Amino acid sequence: MSIFKKLFGGLLGGGGRPADDAIWLYVRCAACGETIRVRVSPLNDLSPEFEGERDYPTGYIVRKEIVGQNCFRRIHVEMTFDARRQPLSQDITGGTFITREEYESSRDAASA
Repeated sequence: MSIFKKLFGGLLGGGGRPADDAIWLYVRCAACGETIRVRVSPLNDLSPEFEGERDYPTGYIVRKEIVGQNCFRRIHVEMTFDARRQPLSQDITGGTFITREEYESSRDAASA
C-alpha cells in the first residue's frame, strides 16, 4: 500500500464510493461557440435546501459560472436535485447544453 493511501485513505479515491461519480455537463458558449466540459461532484458541489423547520435537506442545488478559454463571457448553469441527489431540473444562461458526443466531435474537429 502506498504511503499516500495510508495517510489520506479515502481522500484520494480509495473510499467506499467510486473516485469519479461525477455528473458531467457539456455546454456550448452562445457568444463564441466553444464547447466546454464541466464536472459537478454530487458530494461536494451541491448545496442543501431545507423546507420549513426540517433538520434534513429536502433537496439540493448547484450553481456554476463557466468561462471557457476562447472568450470572457460567462455561462450560468443552475441545477436542482432531490433529497437523494438525483437531478430534477437544469437551466442555462449564455449557452446551450449539448451531448457528450457533440462535445467530443467538436474537440476532434478542433484538434484536426
